[in-house]
Amino acid sequence: MHAPPVLPMAAIDRAHQVLVGRSILVVDDDAVMGKLYSAGLGARGAAVTVVNSSEAALELLVDTEFDLIIVDKSLPGLSGDELVRALRETDQNAMRPIVMVSGHADVAERMVSYDAGVTDYVIKPVSMTELMAKVSALLRHGDALRTSRVRATRAEQEAMRGRLVERAWQPHFQPIVRLADLSVIGYEALTRFADGANPEICFDTARRSGLGPELEIAVLEDALHAAAQLPGGAWVSVNASPSTIMDPEFDRVIATSTTRIVIELLETEPVGDHPDMLDRVANLPGAPLLACDDTGSGWAGLRQLVELRPQVVKLDRALVSGIDRDPTRRALVSGLRHFTNEIGALLLAEGIETVGELDTLIALDVDLGQGYLLGAPMGLEELQRRHANAHVTS
Repeated sequence: MHAPPVLPMAAIDRAHQVLVGRSILVVDDDAVMGKLYSAGLGARGAAVTVVNSSEAALELLVDTEFDLIIVDKSLPGLSGDELVRALRETDQNAMRPIVMVSGHADVAERMVSYDAGVTDYVIKPVSMTELMAKVSALLRHGDALRTSRVRATRAEQEAMRGRLVERAWQPHFQPIVRLADLSVIGYEALTRFADGANPEICFDTARRSGLGPELEIAVLEDALHAAAQLPGGAWVSVNASPSTIMDPEFDRVIATSTTRIVIELLETEPVGDHPDMLDRVANLPGAPLLACDDTGSGWAGLRQLVELRPQVVKLDRALVSGIDRDPTRRALVSGLRHFTNEIGALLLAEGIETVGELDTLIALDVDLGQGYLLGAPMGLEELQRRHANAHVTS
């Protein structure tokens, strides 16, 4: 039998250095565990505060900030998962590292916690060595991210403003297919930048530079203009953050569309910051449908579904990938199928890449799908050419 690996002294030293002077909040109703965290992390230089309930944590966090929060999953009253969801709805804790500690090792319970918004997950009995390594890694990652963003801000802003001035992008469209008969009923509008820059990074840069709504509205305007020439009168799905939807310019652009629109609400900020979101969407020109994007991955998760009652629920790729080989994924999608049936919404699976995934989703009665198996994102000219060739061959 091989001996367990020993943590190198250099790694222990780095963890010690990272933890010195850091403030950590522990939420655990077990007094013994609270003392364990205080002793273990405190010996490495961290300032540890322990509270025994979610309610006490929420009260403390109104006026006090911590570098990291450790939460026990099985708290009395408001559970650990419920506490994390509540924290992710606040600006000051939306991006705070949160570690969940739990006696539940099964995948389903971990996915519930990740959906609530935890950053990492530790299984009891707690190894202080493992916890220390995870905590220090999360703190180092946060430090590096903040440093890189500060250093890159000016260059990123200049590049982003240049793209906006030149409108240096092109709309692309990915087919959305009705799984019952594999017919194309809609397209998701995506953006490809002329300089080859990663779209996700570009939109993140724009938001951090205060240009988020301006960029989203500009690419939306170009996408809707191109969408008027989509074949077959299909509807178009567009991505928008809550702040963009609340922008008065959004009305003007939406009003120009001759195509039915589905708005995919991005999880870039708490929807709770805009309590009148539903009324806002309901009164937009053309009565667009509302879709919740990335269901099963982000911190808004199931709570957002309950609050917004969308007409389209879009499954994240993480739930779709390998679903034909994973009973847990199938069970979760089956549950969401029941949920969407109850609220009268369509269920859309994104990222379908294999025949096995497609067959399983059809068997689970998922309404719609998209992914490279069903069609890659294409520019308008390429899409029209393929549509014309398909009609000629048929």
